[in-house]
Amino acid sequence: MRLDLHVHSCYSKDCASPVESILSQACNIGLDGIAICDHDTIEGSLKAQRLVEEHSIDLVVVPGVEVTTSRGHLLVLGDSDGFPKNKDPQDIIKQAHAQDCLVVAPHPYKGYPKSLGDVSGLDVDAIETLNSRFILGRFNTLAVRMADELELPMLGNSDAHFVEMVGRAYSEIDSEPTVDAIFKAIISGKTTVHGTRTPLMVQFQQACIGAKRRVLDLL
Repeated sequence: MRLDLHVHSCYSKDCASPVESILSQACNIGLDGIAICDHDTIEGSLKAQRLVEEHSIDLVVVPGVEVTTSRGHLLVLGDSDGFPKNKDPQDIIKQAHAQDCLVVAPHPYKGYPKSLGDVSGLDVDAIETLNSRFILGRFNTLAVRMADELELPMLGNSDAHFVEMVGRAYSEIDSEPTVDAIFKAIISGKTTVHGTRTPLMVQFQQACIGAKRRVLDLL
C-alpha cells in the first residue's frame, strides 16, 4: 500500500486545502491511504472519514493530528478525542498509547519550534525520515541516522500544505487495507520510503498563507 500519513487541510491555520480536494488528489495519483494531520485539531481528519464513508471512496483514511508539545510536534495516528497543546511530549505519548494510537516523530531535525530533535528518551513508534518540505535534505539525513540507531521504523510523508503536493513523499507499507493492519505493519518495520522535495516556491507560498492567517487572527 502507498500511504501519505502527514497531510494538512484548511483546518490548519497555515493551509487552505479543502478536504474534498485532498481526497480527490490522493485517488488521482494512486495513493491507497492518507492521514490528514492538522495542527492541534482532528476536524479535518473526521471530515475525511465522513466523506470517504458517505461517497464510498476507495481510500483508507487513517485518523490523525499533529500535536504541538512543549518540545516540538508529534504525529498521533488513530482514533482520539484530541490532545492538549504545549504539554510534555512523553505525556502526550502516554495518552496516545492508552488510546491505541501510533505516535510518529515528524521532521525531527527541521528546526525549533517544530521539531523534537533527539527522540531517544521518548517512546515514539516511528520516525518520519523523509519529509518532502526540505531545502538541502540534511534534516532528513539526520532523521534516517537516528531511526537506524534507535532501530525504529521509517516513514516518508509529504507534509503537504497544498493539494498538488499530496503524495510528494509517501510510504510503501506491506499491509492489508485497514488501520489496524497498517499500524502493525509499521511497528514491524514493513515500510519503504519514497519521494522528492516540495518546490521551494510552493514552500514560500505556504509560509505566506500562514503569515496572512496569523495577522488576520490578530485583527
